[in-house]
Amino acid sequence: PAEAEPAPADGVEAPAASGDEEVPLKLSRGQKIAFALVYVVIGLLLSEVAVRYLSEPTPPMFDAHPFLHRVRSPGVSHTWLSPIDGRSFVVSSDANGFRTKNLEPPGTPKPKGTYRIFFVGGSTTENIGLPDEETFPEIVQKKLNKRLGGTPLVRTINTGISGNTVVDSFSLISHRILALEPDLIVVLHASNDMRAGLSDRFDPTHYDDRRRAKKIRFTNWLQERSRLFDLGVRLKKVAFGTSGAKRYKERRNAIPFSKGVDPAKGLPHFQRYLAMISVVCKERGIPLVLMTQPSLYKTPNTPEEDATIWLGVINHGELNLDNATLLKGMQVYNAATAELAAKRGHILVDLEPIVPKDLEHFYDDAHYTSKASSLIADKIVETLLVDGKLP
Repeated sequence: PAEAEPAPADGVEAPAASGDEEVPLKLSRGQKIAFALVYVVIGLLLSEVAVRYLSEPTPPMFDAHPFLHRVRSPGVSHTWLSPIDGRSFVVSSDANGFRTKNLEPPGTPKPKGTYRIFFVGGSTTENIGLPDEETFPEIVQKKLNKRLGGTPLVRTINTGISGNTVVDSFSLISHRILALEPDLIVVLHASNDMRAGLSDRFDPTHYDDRRRAKKIRFTNWLQERSRLFDLGVRLKKVAFGTSGAKRYKERRNAIPFSKGVDPAKGLPHFQRYLAMISVVCKERGIPLVLMTQPSLYKTPNTPEEDATIWLGVINHGELNLDNATLLKGMQVYNAATAELAAKRGHILVDLEPIVPKDLEHFYDDAHYTSKASSLIADKIVETLLVDGKLP
């Protein structure tokens, strides 16, 4: 009888079977990992190509500017969700970077018979929580044209940018708006200047020094270069993102209120630049309208109203102002605005008394619902027409 073949020793492969039968190739663990990584890289590259083909990169909402702090990126649109009721609407900027469709392209002379009103300020002028047609600059245009019969044809231009202070508006008026042939300039400031003037880093002689250095992160670098990564960041924000206002509200509830804060600390700086705006406009013969800034602050606020307030948090928690301090600050800055208007002979639109301090008119500290926006527009129109400042 044939002898049985001895079993192979440990670690020694058995001889190949006779005939055409192939022995399967065995990969080590390292080889398997390497092949898997190659497949992942190929998949990511193909996905990147697909995303680049199917979608455009997210355009920046703002651009840095050497002497205007920042400006809206020209000719871009963003879909925005209203913090008031969750409505979705598009916020667009024109070729000048303004939130308007009422201004001709750069380099185009002002059409004959057109009366341009430029609204200047921060987020309370920008009205980012409302679609265009519900912002007070747009309502003013509609109402004035109706009352005047279209002669002259009023065009309102919303140049407000969230976070801007009176310094930014002075630069904007001096370096951009005056070149666009304004017939009237309307300025609204108080809250941002009050808050900026309280920061320990506030130094009006070194404006750029009080900005925090932007952290350079690998994720930011990757987002700028990878359309796929950018898409992932956008989807994450939609699914899990927390608004800046919500984060500030959380901080406000997590830290104690600051004691003994004088909200008028930065007032001389505010008055100086408001006066400089006055001088520039008078020198060019352009009528200037100054407006007081309404707010939700009162004593006391209801618990529901208090839950919406967040602007008292300064620099991520450097200070946390209570409602009484915020109210006092707004009163002081609004009084300074009214005083300068009277002293320099400018039109004053006193908004503070006419907007009820409730959640029907504000959705947080100082930002308006459409109901408040309509009230503000009515007050502006009546003041301009009664004073006879329009031709």
